[in-house]
Amino acid sequence: MRDQTFDRLTSRQLVGIDRFSPGVLLPVTFLFGALAQWLFYGVPLGLNLALAVIGILILCWALRPAGARVDALDRWVAPVAVIFAFLPTLRSDLMLLLFDVPAMLVLVGMAAVCFAGVPVTRRALDLLVVLGLVVAGRIVSGGAVLLAALPEVGRPLTRRAGGRIASIGIGLALALPFLVVFGALFASADAVFSSALRNAFDPKRWSIGEVIGRTALAFAFGWIAGGVFLVAGRPSVPAFSPVIPRLRGLVSPTAATTMLVAVDALFLFFVGLQIAYLFGGLDTLNATGLTYSEYARRGFFELIAAALVVGGLIFGVELVVARRSRPYVLAALTLVLATLVVVGSAAYRMHLYQLAYGWTEQRFYALAGIAWLGAGGAVAIACIARDATRWLVHAGGVLGLGVAVAINVLGPTGFVARQNLERVVAGTALPADAYRGLDVAYLVSLGDGAIPTLVEYLPRLDPRSRELLGSYLRTYALEPRDLGAPAWQGFSADRERARAALIGALEELRGFPLYCPPFGACPRR
Repeated sequence: MRDQTFDRLTSRQLVGIDRFSPGVLLPVTFLFGALAQWLFYGVPLGLNLALAVIGILILCWALRPAGARVDALDRWVAPVAVIFAFLPTLRSDLMLLLFDVPAMLVLVGMAAVCFAGVPVTRRALDLLVVLGLVVAGRIVSGGAVLLAALPEVGRPLTRRAGGRIASIGIGLALALPFLVVFGALFASADAVFSSALRNAFDPKRWSIGEVIGRTALAFAFGWIAGGVFLVAGRPSVPAFSPVIPRLRGLVSPTAATTMLVAVDALFLFFVGLQIAYLFGGLDTLNATGLTYSEYARRGFFELIAAALVVGGLIFGVELVVARRSRPYVLAALTLVLATLVVVGSAAYRMHLYQLAYGWTEQRFYALAGIAWLGAGGAVAIACIARDATRWLVHAGGVLGLGVAVAINVLGPTGFVARQNLERVVAGTALPADAYRGLDVAYLVSLGDGAIPTLVEYLPRLDPRSRELLGSYLRTYALEPRDLGAPAWQGFSADRERARAALIGALEELRGFPLYCPPFGACPRR
């Protein structure tokens, strides 16, 4: 009986995926690469990503081993992978893409493993890390495995075909001059045929550089896709043993409780000061030499870091404590509750900072991180109370995906632009030392997600700000953009709304002068 462990399979066994032979898998991989270059070459991320992910998931499902069942706890993986693949059709923000695309790639890899019948969600953290590293290695090396099988596929085909392949090549060579002659005659006789022929063989459209680029892109996508197919169709998975040894019992309950109580004392002292000075408004100038606004607008990043360290501390102590005594559980819960107050302090400080200086993308994402920490703290309380802290990292990952989806739905750049414009237009009550100007250059730099909001608020601004924003929009958003219909593969709601907003305000924007920086050349038309 052949060895079923993936690491010991021979090249022939490795590519002999349960129901499909290499002779089928290789053409499927090449076809996927060819379709991928058509979807992605020269086109921004959008609908093309969703179509590629749906296609690869369908193929992974078709290639799964006979009888493989997706674990009940893993049924969320494939749908969430599809959701993240569709997010670039909603938002085009670079910061979002830097999270959404890697998250989608990880989820697709997880889905391939799940389709093979391997449980993922219920695995312990150490096993999950090892499984992830092994699967990533196999995906990256998958193309090499398939290429190594190419001679094994080709030899039987050659034996069966005899000299047929050589004969086909000779026939095509003999037909080539006749194809050229007849093509020229038909092109001269029919305008439609001539136009189609020019489009197909236009040297500007099909330059050597483009052919090389498309070939390289197809090869890269096919290589990775082949690895994913191999993972989804492998007959079994090696029996991993935990890399992290069983640590339970390294620290006594008394030692763990004492450590947590000491940390609790520091946190409770800090929380008391926050309640008195930050939330209660005691005299900070007397206590620190700082005005209240100076005191309140600093330290939020340090507080976020402290909350993250607490999460790691609680998880680590849970791994090593010998027994969860009642005082230990009480000390752990106290630390988490105090940390939630610290997170609230960070959120309040950020709120005061934004009142004074307005919104930026970085501040928006800092608040999103605070929201994730707050939700994680609530989950940590439940996990500690139910002796289920081993699920804390899993829960943090799921909460992170949930926060990411919420951010995509909200639209960070449009939200930031609206908040900054509203505080100027509506005359929002601001602190005495607050900045009341409008950073037009920053608002326009936010990109497509902000453009509809900027166009909407343009008529409501004071004349000076309106002139400056109109010039910036014309110079950096309208003039460089082709307002024609974009390629459907790269469809994104953000880009489409920005295009529609610019078309709607076309005449108004062209009435503004091009922006000329104080130092440097003015942009050309």
